[in-house]
Amino acid sequence: MYGVMRLQFEDPKMQEYFEALPSKVRAFLRNSKLEISSPGELMMIGEHFKKELETPQDGRK
Repeated sequence: MYGVMRLQFEDPKMQEYFEALPSKVRAFLRNSKLEISSPGELMMIGEHFKKELETPQDGRK
């Protein structure tokens, strides 16, 4: 099957948090093939990449 890979979590709160992340962060997580096993891990990674992917790459804020 082709198309967008969907990242699914068994924990509804993890799924809700994932769906609330910016689209760039969700896409990065889908493509990263990371194995995320806890809500804390997902939040730590999600918050890190929210900052990383939303900061302009030329150093300006």
